[in-house]
Amino acid sequence: MKTIIFCLLTALVLLTFKTDSSYSIPTIPKYDENYWTLEKMKNAKPLTIRNRTRSDIKTIKNTTDFSKYTKSTQPFERKYDANGRKVDQDKAIPIGLLFVSKNDDDFTCTASVIDTDNGNIGLTAAHCLYDQNTRSYFDNVMFAPGFDNGQPAPIGKIPIAKMVVTNEFIDDNDDEFDWGMMLFNFNMNGLPLKHFTGALAIQFQPGDNIQTTFRGYPNGGNLENCPNNGQVLCTWQGVTTLADDFYVVADVNLGEGASGGPLMMNYDPNVNLGTLYSNYASFDELNDQLLGPIYDQTEFQELINELTQ
Repeated sequence: MKTIIFCLLTALVLLTFKTDSSYSIPTIPKYDENYWTLEKMKNAKPLTIRNRTRSDIKTIKNTTDFSKYTKSTQPFERKYDANGRKVDQDKAIPIGLLFVSKNDDDFTCTASVIDTDNGNIGLTAAHCLYDQNTRSYFDNVMFAPGFDNGQPAPIGKIPIAKMVVTNEFIDDNDDEFDWGMMLFNFNMNGLPLKHFTGALAIQFQPGDNIQTTFRGYPNGGNLENCPNNGQVLCTWQGVTTLADDFYVVADVNLGEGASGGPLMMNYDPNVNLGTLYSNYASFDELNDQLLGPIYDQTEFQELINELTQ
């Protein structure tokens, strides 16, 4: 009798665990393959950046043992051009402009191809995929890798097959979880997108005072040597620090359109690749600081699993 009761309780626990998942279910967006004309792409507005107004940000004392989070991948170099021809030492184009729409309004963000076994996974800010105003995902989500100076690269416009963001962002609009992923609807000669764009490596929680390269499409803001018009891929380099559960860049305002852009370690301009560890999520107006979330490795992998299963 005790054995039967134990088995029933065990089954109940397993059932409860299975149905009480803490991870989001991917959404398949509405997509019209004829939606994104060059005119619509040109007129799309940079998505308004999420602003925070906190009265105080205290730098975290570096007491966390980050050595257990040192697992990282290597950047994936581009193998083929847009015509499927093999390339040798060609610059990768893993970063691009992300186009989204909602209720006849068109917006842009920045997104990146990341290195996964699937090869068709991209990363951006959660608020670039999920609209808190309508409590729904954006429609007609499309990625233009290598977009620059108002023109897509030859690889063209890549539709999004699925999207997923963290539950913390959906439920609580939490900036600390302002990141999400997308599955690209791409297949050329049986190969995923990363073979044609290259892909950024991933590093979890690398620590404090990180030499960093950011790339994205700022509109407005104060980034030097950049037209800041939301159409040109621009670069910032400097140091991020850990503060109040974010990676922080002081005295840099990237305006709008750069949301979701990668914060990278070990960026190599010769191949245009680096190791992503965070993304531009929000801006603290009071302290004039760019904020990037700290990824949870388990949740990061779970979102990839949700997209690819």
